Amino acid sequence: MGFLAELKEVSISVIPIALIAVILGLVFGIFSPALPLVQFVLSILLVVVGLSFFLMGVNLGFVPVGNQLGSLVTKKKNTALLLSTGVFLGMVITIAEPDVAVLTDQVVQINPAVNKLVLTLVIAAGVGIFMAISYLRTLTQFSLKITMAIGIGLLFLVASQVPEFFVSVAFDSGGATTGPMAVPFIMALGLGVAHTLGKKEEDAFGYTGLASIGPVLFVLLFGVFSSGTFEAVETTSAVKALPELFIHVIEEVTIALAPIIVICVLIQILVMKLPRVKAMRMYFGIVYTWFGIILFLFAVKSTFMPVATALGNAIASTGSDILLVVIGAVLGATVVLAEPAVWVLTEQVEDISQGKIRRVIMLLFISVGVALAVAMSMMRIIGGLSIWPFLIIGYLSIIAMMPACPTLFVAIGFDSGGVATGPMSSTFLLPFVIGAASILSGDVANASFGMIGLIAMMPVVTIEILGVIYNTTIKKVQKKEVA
Repeated sequence: MGFLAELKEVSISVIPIALIAVILGLVFGIFSPALPLVQFVLSILLVVVGLSFFLMGVNLGFVPVGNQLGSLVTKKKNTALLLSTGVFLGMVITIAEPDVAVLTDQVVQINPAVNKLVLTLVIAAGVGIFMAISYLRTLTQFSLKITMAIGIGLLFLVASQVPEFFVSVAFDSGGATTGPMAVPFIMALGLGVAHTLGKKEEDAFGYTGLASIGPVLFVLLFGVFSSGTFEAVETTSAVKALPELFIHVIEEVTIALAPIIVICVLIQILVMKLPRVKAMRMYFGIVYTWFGIILFLFAVKSTFMPVATALGNAIASTGSDILLVVIGAVLGATVVLAEPAVWVLTEQVEDISQGKIRRVIMLLFISVGVALAVAMSMMRIIGGLSIWPFLIIGYLSIIAMMPACPTLFVAIGFDSGGVATGPMSSTFLLPFVIGAASILSGDVANASFGMIGLIAMMPVVTIEILGVIYNTTIKKVQKKEVA
């Protein structure tokens, strides 16, 4: 896909939420000389251009490597090689994932007791190990439903021993890892494995969902072995000057991308050996990715996130609980309907199901799930509620529906939760929640996080409901045909 096509998709993704933010910002008077409207508009343009370059670069430079590598490693019929490749690439991709960088920045901002580098490495290790597990599951044809149920059970077992702050951050980490960098690469590797093995249609899905369990588990384990108190701090520390921030972002992105760039170049030279023209396209793709992430992170850190935080702060200050919940739900539905990855996934589902599962129905159920997730996050803040009841009821519902839900829908459901937690969730919705929590909650650290985890969970619930309805309808039709 060319730059103009990516620009169109990203514009559709970002502009609706940006327009809502501008309108709400003007209504609630958040723009000022310290946070000018013009600067916010410019940041929107940088986000759009940056994401466009980034996505084009990923498709040109990284997805072909993922497809080729997944197919090549599987053809070797060396299980150890396949699993070690999954672990290593999963870690490297996650370190380069912009959504993870945004999340860890906000965690450290709220709680400086957490080391950003250590947290990033813990998240990356979880993705890598569970990427390997997802490939092993495909090789052995072990039940996806049982695998996910065991994984969820293990999460709750470990979470019961962890401070609630880490529970919220852990589930947010699982959502943040399935961002615009990781999802195409994970899917490309997984599809390479599935197509080479010639497995069932449901084996084309579920990789991102299963991989996202890993970071949740590993952050929980990190919480078990961490000591000390975890208190929120005031987030009014001095903001870096724009030139200083820009240089910092360049350094951060270069360090994060360096390992995966080296790997891709080595794979091209030693394994793929693409013709010069195709190789140059791949190299240009890598440069576009680097440039795009820099623009994106600079824009969100300098203006986009501060505006979202100020907006959450202003709406919470009105004292209207209903208004906060309704606006949160509308923002959630708007964000997910505009996520490019959601449209890509629903298109794949419609194609693979040969039109049996319609895209518009999928989009409706995913949108409802995300709207409910953000509304629940607002209710947590307003009522000072623990995240535990929401997680327990949500995941028990997921497990309870599995027997009556086709495996394809279970796989699609977990992948839907992954793609729903795209760039706008971490760069706009999470700061919005933090802004509201800073006004309404006495425990900002615990109240601020958990929303991304709920966004990853609720589409699984709604898609499984769709799967149960689909299964029931098919059985009724079959009975009428027999009769």
